Amino acid sequence: MRKFQNKIQREPVFFVEEVLGNSLWEKQKEIVEAVRDHAEVAVRSCHASGKSYVAGRIVHWWLNSFSNSVVITTAPTFRQVKEVLWREIRGSVAGKNIYPPQNVLDTQINISDQWFALGLSTDKPDQFQGFHSPHLMVLVDEASGIQPEIEEAIDGLTPEKIVRIGQPLNTIGRFADCFRQPHVKKIQISAFDTPNVKAGAAVVPGLITSDDVERFKMRYGSDSNVYKIRVLGEFPSQEADALISVDDVSKAIAREAKVLGNFEKRMGVDVARFGDDRTVIIIRQMEKVTRKEVFASLDTMQITGHVLRIAREENVRPPNIFIDVIGIGAGVFDRMKEQGWNVTPVNVAESPEDKENYLNLRAELYARELKEWIKTGDLPDDDFYELANIKYHFNSKGQLVLESKEDMKKRGLDSPDVADALMLTFAKHGVVFIPQQSQPAASHYPELGI
Repeated sequence: MRKFQNKIQREPVFFVEEVLGNSLWEKQKEIVEAVRDHAEVAVRSCHASGKSYVAGRIVHWWLNSFSNSVVITTAPTFRQVKEVLWREIRGSVAGKNIYPPQNVLDTQINISDQWFALGLSTDKPDQFQGFHSPHLMVLVDEASGIQPEIEEAIDGLTPEKIVRIGQPLNTIGRFADCFRQPHVKKIQISAFDTPNVKAGAAVVPGLITSDDVERFKMRYGSDSNVYKIRVLGEFPSQEADALISVDDVSKAIAREAKVLGNFEKRMGVDVARFGDDRTVIIIRQMEKVTRKEVFASLDTMQITGHVLRIAREENVRPPNIFIDVIGIGAGVFDRMKEQGWNVTPVNVAESPEDKENYLNLRAELYARELKEWIKTGDLPDDDFYELANIKYHFNSKGQLVLESKEDMKKRGLDSPDVADALMLTFAKHGVVFIPQQSQPAASHYPELGI
């Protein structure tokens, strides 16, 4: 046993590839060897580089290298701990004779009372107290999202090794500081380092591909913060004119919010007809976007049909269907009104409620409503990074002015159709909350099936 431990202490790549039977590509080998050689390692990574994969294997290498060793893993949310990092930790030893099967739990590996690995995610620093070992490692996944007080609690553990891995979402905080400190071993993973992009083919399933890189470039622009973070693995620029940060969007995508059934669903419909723009339908219930549908190259009647279908499927009660009536959206609104639907028109070019601080309704809904909501909101996927592309300035009257879709296109960006559909759900008309006893009966609109 001692000979085996000495060997794998020296050769972590051997342990991962020969003992676990898992393959590593170049940058992943660099990471495990850096953890072997340095007390503190920070890895900033592009999207889908296999960082959680290698982090999971590092946990097993450490546990098997040292008797009575302890690994504490954490991430900003428990979902990230259990469903991302610990899925890799569990999966890498499934069916292998590394530990007794009953010792591997959802977020814990128990070898003995003094020899274990544990997954934690909490906003309470005292949860990190009481862990002691001569061989204590702390591994932080999605490290940009860890709160300062949790980082201070980790410092209090005085670990032998600290490994921080994540996308470089924020220029402030401990993770960003690591890349300014000389004692930290720093590693950067760009999409152009990865096997799939180098080969121009999907040689390693699940890693970022050349198509992904092109998609990020076309949708967000190669000079955007989204491209810098998700493709290049670089920290964002300090853009004072970005209304919503990439960090806020990323946190909302990672967040899991719960909704109450007696809060009404609200539907936002951003309408496009043919061309490059897309028609997007968003369903939002309280803090959670529960559905997103995107359509291209449809005429007015086809769009109307999809809006009706989704409204029925989701039981969205009029007037909580908000349609952008600038341009072709007016036709969809008119057709639905003709069919008896009490839908709400939204003209975002109209005057805002707060005329002193906002140029128009679009600026007000984005800056006063959506910008605040996203701090606690739950977004389903990467399409919502469009929110981080929208810039703003103040005019001579002191009113906040949002960059127009036309100006965004001049910068080579797609129209923010997904973002705009979400913005429409914050229009002030409609019903936000209906007590259960006063909700309309199913027969209130019998001809519409709701």
